[in-house]
Amino acid sequence: MTVLSRRTMLAAGIAAGISPSLPARADGCAPVLAPLKWAPRTRRVIERLIAAHGNTAPGYDPARRPYAVFDWDNTCIAGDCEESLLHYMANHFAFAMSAETFARATARDVPAHMFSGPFRTVDGRNIPFRDLHADLCADYALLSARSMPPAPTDPVLLSLRSKLVFAYDAINATCHGDIACRWIIRLLAGHDTGGLAALARASNTWHLAQGMGQETWNTPATRAGRAGIVARPVQTGLRLTPEIADLQSALRRAGIDVYVCSASLENVVAIFATDPDYGYGLPRQNIMGVRMDWPGGRLGLDAAPHWPVTYRAGKVRAIRQTLAGPRGYGPLLVCGDSDGDYAMLSEFPDTRLGLVVNRLSSGPIGTIASRAVAQLSVPQPRFVLQGRDENTGEWRPSEQSIPMGSRLPALVARS
Repeated sequence: MTVLSRRTMLAAGIAAGISPSLPARADGCAPVLAPLKWAPRTRRVIERLIAAHGNTAPGYDPARRPYAVFDWDNTCIAGDCEESLLHYMANHFAFAMSAETFARATARDVPAHMFSGPFRTVDGRNIPFRDLHADLCADYALLSARSMPPAPTDPVLLSLRSKLVFAYDAINATCHGDIACRWIIRLLAGHDTGGLAALARASNTWHLAQGMGQETWNTPATRAGRAGIVARPVQTGLRLTPEIADLQSALRRAGIDVYVCSASLENVVAIFATDPDYGYGLPRQNIMGVRMDWPGGRLGLDAAPHWPVTYRAGKVRAIRQTLAGPRGYGPLLVCGDSDGDYAMLSEFPDTRLGLVVNRLSSGPIGTIASRAVAQLSVPQPRFVLQGRDENTGEWRPSEQSIPMGSRLPALVARS
């Protein structure tokens, strides 16, 4: 049996038969979490939270059901399903828009500025976005004009994919986060819901079977174009997280509703989060992400009206709009991994616990990780950590994580 089939069967077995209306246990006790690879203390803290607020607690009110909110990418799974989808599309030229639409989509909202610092050519030159955009459009136009799919070694395809990931990484690092969120999603324009779902499943299946690691995408020397030759590291692989599937199952059996709030396109996340074959099996209406207009039943370039970009403070706005506002109270539990989750982890007074998948990050999420470390001996901490081995994508029975390319576990980011 392969690693993938073992992991899939385990996650699916955990999630099978979940119903939010089921009693916790026949003996009236709160659900417990399977040990799996939980950090033992983190698991105990969460079990105590479920026991204190779930449907076996004396004060539980079914009219005021508690709820938990999870980030998706690198929290519920290891890896990023939307970035992996971009890599899959780039490798297979699986786009669904005309060259003219591609040109508009990739120029939309991006300021006309110079990329520098780590976003230079391999020979150290700064890159104006207009030159990078011109190369993207030229490569895309050539490929879209062909009647047959490009070969994997086609220099035009290799050029397009290297400059697509370079552009996305540079925009993500140098522009407002909302711009990067929309930019990568607009590359999906033209797909209908069925086609996008099939493409996302194909990408998930392919990436789940790959090793966790990095490879470098380089521009061929023959396709330097106006911007020049660039190279960017690309993460390979996705992994399911059975511990999260088990936690979400236990929460729902305890009468605690489970929601996802992601900075990825809602439709793409829903493929993963709702399909029981992946082991999670959440209700579709409980998945929140970036929303777009679908003119004529196909993904367009415009944002859905009256909905925030679910990134950083936008996640808080979405939770307040759909959950905290109508219910009159915030989430009991929030789970995340990155700076994009800092706001929703910290801004709701009703939140009793924040679970952070420890990616050894600095910045705002590093501040929360440091608070969790300071509370390691506190019986009822505000934040807890869960370690992961980035080389395998699997959790570790510790708060410490192992970064990619290392064998040494660490508790916080090294200075």
